Amino acid sequence: MAPLLLDLTAGSRLLEVGVGTGLSLPTLPRNIRITGVDLSEKMLEQARRRTKELRLENVELLKMDATRLDFPDGSFDRILAAYFISVVPDPVMVIEEMKRVCKKGGYLVFLNHFRNENPVLGSLEALISPLCYRIGFRTDLDRKKLLRECGLEIESEMPIDFLGHWKAIRCINP
Repeated sequence: MAPLLLDLTAGSRLLEVGVGTGLSLPTLPRNIRITGVDLSEKMLEQARRRTKELRLENVELLKMDATRLDFPDGSFDRILAAYFISVVPDPVMVIEEMKRVCKKGGYLVFLNHFRNENPVLGSLEALISPLCYRIGFRTDLDRKKLLRECGLEIESEMPIDFLGHWKAIRCINP
């Protein structure tokens, strides 16, 4: 799903923010340059083992805070945040950094759970969000409000699970 949304071509530079253990890495093309960042050294150790086992020589993994990415402006053609944006304390700050390091006209792709637009289901998600946050993610993240705050528009969107609670969203960096 992510490679299709990322529309990658040979030689493209992709940044995966919140790469974690590198679960997405085997699904990405080998003819692009991939940089994965995460704040957790333990997660990165697992991702390094995965890249070594799979001989993914096109991948570089770095310990880095997503709110302070150590890359020059416009360094990447595409940015991927898979199952990540709802676990950070300040998603706006993270997205602003993602925009900064993405080339103008490049894609920012989010795979994530977002608050349901149905008022009843959305209210229920808001009620359980504090509990879910304790186990690692928010259920009440309003994708439209978040992206509007960050100056992004949804270019394409599709459900990635059976019930449609998890979405793949692609935005073009203005």
